Amino acid sequence: MRIKNLVAVMILLASQALWADEYIVNKYAVVSDSISQESPMFKQHIQEQAAALVNLWRKGIVENIYLNREVNKPESKRNANIVFFIKAKNKDEANEILKQLPFVQRDVLNFTLYPVGVLWLKEIEDHPELTKE
Repeated sequence: MRIKNLVAVMILLASQALWADEYIVNKYAVVSDSISQESPMFKQHIQEQAAALVNLWRKGIVENIYLNREVNKPESKRNANIVFFIKAKNKDEANEILKQLPFVQRDVLNFTLYPVGVLWLKEIEDHPELTKE
């Protein structure tokens, strides 16, 4: 009987690992090329780009959207990068999400994906050992 229980536990653990992979979501940091905020293409499509990112954010696909602007230059001469995170099963899926963005479709900016892995600590409340004083 012990061997049957051991085999059953081993099968359960092995199948759990396979099952869990289906739900693992990787994160990718996405960084755009630099562009002048005075660029006609940037000005023409920024509202549409922002709306697309907000839509993806509402769906839980995109997180932490930043417009990173140079600060040591006058406003009219500043370049900007757009930086955000994408949740996707793999790099191909992340690239498919990027292809839907207006800036990519209209060749305004290129984006580079940087894999950052799976969410490790999740919510701090899930780890009371980290909040001990």
